[in-house]
Amino acid sequence: MMGILPSKTKPAPKRSIKLKWSFANMLFCFLVFTIFAVIVYQTSVIYFLQGEKEDLIKVVDTVDNHLSESDENLNPQNVYKYLGYRAEGVLETYYDESGHEIKSAREVGIPRVDWRSFQVYDEKQQLIFAAQTAKLSLYSKKTTKPVIVKIGNKTGFIVTRTVISKNTGKVIGYLQSFNELNFYYTIRNKLLFILIALEVVAMLWANFIGYFVSHHLLSPLSRLHAEMKKINHLPSGEFKDIEINTGDEIEELADVFNDMMHKKQEYLEGQERFVSDVSHELRTPLAVLDGHINLLLRWGKDDPKQLTESLEASRQEIKKMSNMIQDMLDIARLKHTDRSELEYISVACSMSDLVTNFRIVHPTFDIELENKLISPGKALIHKNHYDQAMTILLDNAVKYSGKIGNYIKVTLSEDDDMIITKVLDHGLGICKEDQAYIFERFFRADKARNREIGGTGLGLAIIKNIAQIYKGSISVESQVGKGAVFTFKIPKNKEKI
Repeated sequence: MMGILPSKTKPAPKRSIKLKWSFANMLFCFLVFTIFAVIVYQTSVIYFLQGEKEDLIKVVDTVDNHLSESDENLNPQNVYKYLGYRAEGVLETYYDESGHEIKSAREVGIPRVDWRSFQVYDEKQQLIFAAQTAKLSLYSKKTTKPVIVKIGNKTGFIVTRTVISKNTGKVIGYLQSFNELNFYYTIRNKLLFILIALEVVAMLWANFIGYFVSHHLLSPLSRLHAEMKKINHLPSGEFKDIEINTGDEIEELADVFNDMMHKKQEYLEGQERFVSDVSHELRTPLAVLDGHINLLLRWGKDDPKQLTESLEASRQEIKKMSNMIQDMLDIARLKHTDRSELEYISVACSMSDLVTNFRIVHPTFDIELENKLISPGKALIHKNHYDQAMTILLDNAVKYSGKIGNYIKVTLSEDDDMIITKVLDHGLGICKEDQAYIFERFFRADKARNREIGGTGLGLAIIKNIAQIYKGSISVESQVGKGAVFTFKIPKNKEKI
């Protein structure tokens, strides 16, 4: 039974960063304007209500001050005297359902209170006067401070006051003022409508501005994205720098991308060169092996002398390939060096041991060691890496000295930051044109002579990798026929690594 293949999930649709920016900008403006609108609305409402309260209290205080001038109980016949009227006839008279007389007037003689609605009651809480023709019973819950109440279908502030005679100290009546808040509610609703309308307009405007600002600010990023997509479809060997001159992080991003692509290109070129070099290096020994094996298969196996020569030649070629593979593995291992467990080594001791061993192996060579170190000469490097680098330099000095000179000098010195090891020989030398390439893998200055001498062409590349790992350096000074001086520098302390 065939299994059911899992269905491919479609990638989520990508959203434009411009739209995200516009939305974020609109959301930010919405929050800011909403907070602003709420503050304006609440402040206006509180301010308006506070003003209404203060005006109402002033009116009640003023009327109460006039009414308290009376020594007798307030009644429809004497109330006009204390409300600023010159004669009783200016008041309108009407009667309630019980037949009680009530005075009324649309205007009050007391300055600054003629536009307020208030009522005066006698000591029995019977209405005797109503300004602005407002006829309300005395509110059951007497309050000296304005409170919002609903009477019938009307909502407003109400204040009640007991009128006490200034002269007798007796209660002579009651005063009440009710101020409807229709105007306040109208203003409040209009203000709310205006703020909401302004917020909608502000959101649309913020979205419009945000989109065009984001388009302007992100156009370099869009160009960078387009160039990246274009480069992605180009052959691996083709690359052109992306030029963005905005002076900000986008330009830095483009520079980082350019650097990354250059490194990638260098890596690809190095890989291609490496494959080409390995193919070239393996071609000769494999051809030699193939030739000797074919020879043995045809007739050489029956000739003891030819059999011995072919087997020895094959063994030598296999040894060369083995050495080359070992050197390639050494380079690969160097890239994974753990620098967290480094220890200081004595460069002088290591170099002394190496020179002693080379003197024993190559007794015909005069190998001198000069120690100019002032300090103990401690370097922060794995001992096997330092020994490997120095062994390669000494081995090359021996190989390439030939018949020209068998004198080799090793000098140890230092500066403020580095331990310096120099290996000088009086051998064949290296031409100036080749000096820039000798630290590349498989490079040989004289390929014919190198074939005779042996070696894999990886020794100096190994030293270069060691120097790079420890943030040191390797350099050469040479003239053809006068030998060469290789200078290997390695930091003294961990801070430099």
